Amino acid sequence: MTTEPQAMLPLDAASREASSEKPVDEPPLSIGNRQFSSRHFLAPLAGYTHLAFRLALRELGGLGLATTDLVQATQLLSNHRRAGQLIATCSADQPLSVQIFSGRSQELIRAACWLQDHGYAGVDINMGCPMAKITGQGGGARLMCDSDQARDTVARVVSAVSIPVSVKMRLGWDRHQITAPELARQLEDVGVAAVTVHGRTRAQGFHGEVDLEAIQATVEAVHALPVIGNGDVRTVEDAWRMRRLTGCAAVAIGRGAMLDPWIFQKLSVAGSGQVPADPTTEQQIQFLSRHFELMVEQHGEYSCVLFRKFAGWYGAKLGVPMDLEDRLRRLTSLSEFHDILGQIRQRQDEHRPRIATALIKTPNGPVERW
Repeated sequence: MTTEPQAMLPLDAASREASSEKPVDEPPLSIGNRQFSSRHFLAPLAGYTHLAFRLALRELGGLGLATTDLVQATQLLSNHRRAGQLIATCSADQPLSVQIFSGRSQELIRAACWLQDHGYAGVDINMGCPMAKITGQGGGARLMCDSDQARDTVARVVSAVSIPVSVKMRLGWDRHQITAPELARQLEDVGVAAVTVHGRTRAQGFHGEVDLEAIQATVEAVHALPVIGNGDVRTVEDAWRMRRLTGCAAVAIGRGAMLDPWIFQKLSVAGSGQVPADPTTEQQIQFLSRHFELMVEQHGEYSCVLFRKFAGWYGAKLGVPMDLEDRLRRLTSLSEFHDILGQIRQRQDEHRPRIATALIKTPNGPVERW
């Protein structure tokens, strides 16, 4: 079933300014039997929001719920090494939900039961991934094409476990199939604890602007279900604007946390009525170092390969000279990392921060590999 988002009146200048104001004081957010003091969550980013990055963010403060990178249900059930790495966690990495995907309902049910049996406190079903290799298996955003079938699948998962089940979705398959409002209403009826809505369609990939009106329509379609807004939140003002214009219960931040790992801390500080400060260059270098250190604790020397994809993000934020960023992209040893880190410190005034090359390489559409 297709539901068109309800129209919002154009904002005048005063309304735009008011939309960026701090939300009114609120009680802790409850999702199922879980309660969160912060309404600012870390959204899953394939290949990036692994344990080391989550822990590094949590040490800065302000982060509420984090969700793992999406895990293929089949790999989880077969104890695949990759799945084990993706769901790795510890006591400092809480609260946490594990995101799973599959085009087969029985696999989702078994995976959710496996997570519950192994002590995980929440499971999130991915209905938003636009990648062809995911949707081609009937998972990700493909599930949104048939709201009734998606509802029945999720209902079976909810019935099989006692831990909260949430769903992450897009607005729909394309602009002609905006199914998020109707699907969210159906999922609420079958007992889903929360839904996260990325304000783009599958066809958009990561192009264009997030449609806040469509997120608002999803919020208005449900009765009491927490709807979490997601997409293009890169500043405190972006987060507050999304909350005020859509009425969403919380905000999930993905790429914005890559560009500015301090965004959760800034939101916490600003929420208390203080003015958040930008990190110093040395603090940013220390974060880069701490992130790598935490990766090494889990992956050893192989962290050098895994860390390469972060080079563009850190290069943009710190203004790392291109030759050093290129060395990070080809990192091969722990000693080389420390050598590069030392040179970054020595040459930190050589270049000013620039647009993240990593943003350009983020998937532009549903057929991009990521």
